[in-house]
Amino acid sequence: MAWEDKYLNMMNQWLILKQEGKGIDTYLLKQGYKVVAVYGMAIYGRHVIRELHGSDVKILYAIDQKKLSPYKNIEVRQPMEGLPHVDAIINTVLSDDVNIKSHLTTIINSPVVSLEDIIFESYG
Repeated sequence: MAWEDKYLNMMNQWLILKQEGKGIDTYLLKQGYKVVAVYGMAIYGRHVIRELHGSDVKILYAIDQKKLSPYKNIEVRQPMEGLPHVDAIINTVLSDDVNIKSHLTTIINSPVVSLEDIIFESYG
């Protein structure tokens, strides 16, 4: 499947979940993830932050390879800055999930879960 199709398919599933009243916060809380970080501050990372704003899931910080300003009052850290412990890191970068997960687990002892898994497991 081409990356464009993968992104479109996931966004479609996410919209269906929202229309059915199922937010990703439900999945996260069911897994016991109350305090999270968001990896990747492109389109999906920003959508995750907007969706979780005001929910029972707290975003402690975001992570991106680039030095970025805070987004919606969420501090954006670079991976090597020292990452405080969180219940989970949500990886919003679909194209390199395996490598990102491998890299992050050498830096921080928190589970890394892909946004794609959250969306499709919530839908199923």
